[in-house]
Amino acid sequence: MRVPVDREALLVGMTLVPALCSRNKSFALFEDPDVRRARLRSAVLRGIVRQLAGVHGKVEGLAVVRGGDSFELRYRVPGLRVDRRASLTDVELACVRFVAGRAGVTELRATDEDRATIDRALRRLATGLRLAEIEGGRTHGV
Repeated sequence: MRVPVDREALLVGMTLVPALCSRNKSFALFEDPDVRRARLRSAVLRGIVRQLAGVHGKVEGLAVVRGGDSFELRYRVPGLRVDRRASLTDVELACVRFVAGRAGVTELRATDEDRATIDRALRRLATGLRLAEIEGGRTHGV
């Protein structure tokens, strides 16, 4: 029986905590196409943050432009001779802003709305995990 995956919530979790789901320990989970897409997209978002944090040199021309239902993140990395444009959903942009702010990118920080968006997604991710049992020191079946 296949349990539906909240890809957006999983994307947030995997972006904020890259080791959230170990592929070796949860191999069957990674056979799900939605999980694979969330994993790949979270890797893209973390790669953007690494570039914004200056891993490949100084970033110039950073801009976020709203376009309909999505956002376009634009910037240049002159050291790599790269102009990058990424189309992001509001949840993806919230993740990028949050992680970038934690990485010291002063030009891109999470707003209160971004934090609320992330919190809502994480609550959806936690649905059905029996967190009260885990927090109380009890585990299922023990």
